[in-house]
Amino acid sequence: MTVRLIITLLILHVVPIISFSQTPAVPAATGGQPRYYFTLFAGESVPFRPRTAHTWGTYVKVTPLLGGGESVEPITISWLPADANVQPYRLRPVAGRNWTLPETLDIMARNNARVSRWGPYEVDANRFELAKKQAAFLESGAARYRSIDSFNMNDHVVNCVHALTHAGPNVRKYIQPVIRVGEPGTSRLAKLYLHGAFQSYPVRHDWLLPLIGADAYPMTPREPGEHISRQLR
Repeated sequence: MTVRLIITLLILHVVPIISFSQTPAVPAATGGQPRYYFTLFAGESVPFRPRTAHTWGTYVKVTPLLGGGESVEPITISWLPADANVQPYRLRPVAGRNWTLPETLDIMARNNARVSRWGPYEVDANRFELAKKQAAFLESGAARYRSIDSFNMNDHVVNCVHALTHAGPNVRKYIQPVIRVGEPGTSRLAKLYLHGAFQSYPVRHDWLLPLIGADAYPMTPREPGEHISRQLR
C-alpha cells in the first residue's frame, strides 16, 4: 500500500462526507406535539393603484407523523369580492370570498403586484383555532365585502384587513384607515401582532414557505413596523 493511499484512507475515515439537500429542514416538534405558524402578507400594484391593495394571512399547523414526515394544515384568510374586482369607493357591500393562498398569489400576479411578507413566525394553538373559526365564518356566506367597511363595528360587512384581524386576540379591535391600505398599513399591523402573537420573533421559519406554496411568487421579507414607500410611477 502506497503512502498516498494510506493518507487518503485516513482522511476519509476522519472527515465525514457532507451532503447538501435542497429541501429545507423542518425543526423537530418537541414531544411530537404540533406547532403553529403565521405569515402576514400584503400586496399592491406597481405603480400603485388602490384597488390592488390587499392584506391577508396564512396560519399553519405542522404535526409530526409516526415514522417521520409531517402533516401540514394551512388556513388562509384572504377576503376579497367573489369576483376579485375591488371597487374602493363602492358604498354597497358585495358578495365576498375567502381565497386560498395560491389563488391570492395569482390575483397579485394579474395586478403586477409587489408582495411583502412578515414571518412565518411561530404562534400558539389558540390563534390557529381562532383563524380556523374565522375562515369558516367567512366561507359560510354570512359575511360580505366592502372596502370602506363599518370601521370594524360590524362583523358581517368587512374589508380584507378586518376580516383577518378578527381572528387575532390582540388586534381584534384594530381599525385601519383606508389611506393605509396595502403594504404600509400592513407593516403597522405587523407591529401590533409582534406584541403577543409572534412567539419566535425575530426568528423567521422560512423552511415553511415551500410547504404552503409561498415560494411560488417573489416576495420581500419585512420587519414589523418597517417603513415601506409606495411606488406611484
